[in-house]
Amino acid sequence: MRIFWKRAAAGLLALAMCLSFAGCYDENKTWAARRGDDVLPIGGYIYYLYSAYSEAANQVDSDTAVLDATVEDQEASEWIRNRAMDYLRSYYYMDEKFDEYGLEITEEDQNEIDTSTNSVWAYYQDTFETLGIAKESFDQAYTQYNLKYEKVMTAMYGEGGELEMPESEMETYFTDNYYDYEYFYASMSKTDEDGNSVELSDEERQDMLDQLNNYVEEINSGETTLETAANDFAYLMARDSTYNAPGPSQPDSISQDLREAIESLDEGEAGLAESSSGYYVVRRLPIADAYETVVANENDRYTLLAAMKSEEFNDYVIEQSASLEGIELNQEAIDSIRLSSMVTDSNRNGTVSAASSTSSTTEESSSSQVSSEESSASSDAESSSSETSSTAEE
Repeated sequence: MRIFWKRAAAGLLALAMCLSFAGCYDENKTWAARRGDDVLPIGGYIYYLYSAYSEAANQVDSDTAVLDATVEDQEASEWIRNRAMDYLRSYYYMDEKFDEYGLEITEEDQNEIDTSTNSVWAYYQDTFETLGIAKESFDQAYTQYNLKYEKVMTAMYGEGGELEMPESEMETYFTDNYYDYEYFYASMSKTDEDGNSVELSDEERQDMLDQLNNYVEEINSGETTLETAANDFAYLMARDSTYNAPGPSQPDSISQDLREAIESLDEGEAGLAESSSGYYVVRRLPIADAYETVVANENDRYTLLAAMKSEEFNDYVIEQSASLEGIELNQEAIDSIRLSSMVTDSNRNGTVSAASSTSSTTEESSSSQVSSEESSASSDAESSSSETSSTAEE
């Protein structure tokens, strides 16, 4: 499955489930914008409006109500509506660039779109329908858009694209910002005859440590590989192997003990690292070799490109889409959506802790930890049912 599904799904659900819109049906308010034959339902605009609300919340102190705040020297309500229009125009800009670069949605792409939409819809159908979000609108405004976004971004930074980037720039970024390594873990505890986890005795721990140091020596001398050592250790200890195959990671995503061990090693060298509960036998691998593997895979290459250029590209899309012509807005429908309809007890205030800076909080929020966002989505959905509804219906 493409990386944008993994990266974006939890954030979307957190947004969509916070909304609560109902009211009398009015056909004139079922669409928000159109350009040529492409009509964006009002539900698409509602999604963009709430996305903007969440973005604003990431710049507001947790003691302050979002709609009472100032964001980038503007009243929050004004900033949110302007931002939502940025997103709406970006939707049409992406369509135009998709056609301009001669891109297409393949059968495989469509299968991924359908799978993603159906899997989310099967789980959240009742919630979405209660909110007035049609499955087709969900598919259009989110799933299809993200696929086009990935393809357009790749094309624009690729050879011949208007943002063409030298291959050397990507390689330099990768080698400067990633580690490639393999390791296995040895716990300082074991399972006793009753199935309970117990700490190793001092003698058992020393025996294990001697064995691990022996593996390190053998790996560095070329007598064995780290994977073989991991499997041998698992056999000796009557445990499952904890071998982790090579895979590039950014330093911030690696535990401190393991990261410090990697940084102390030369490429190709193995070493031993201790944590509070066990040991790592780790080998640092040549990062240049990992780059060749990454760029050979379409999804991995896009993941790397997004890590490098996502913020820059988002800004570029918004800037360029501002001058896009031919978008007809249904202002009556757009104006009928009240920002107050989006406010719940759980999202009323900003997210910036008084103890941290706005920049660091925004960065953490944008990285989207799935577990926390799913929890937020669930709680918001429960509380949204008691909120005042808007007059718009999709």
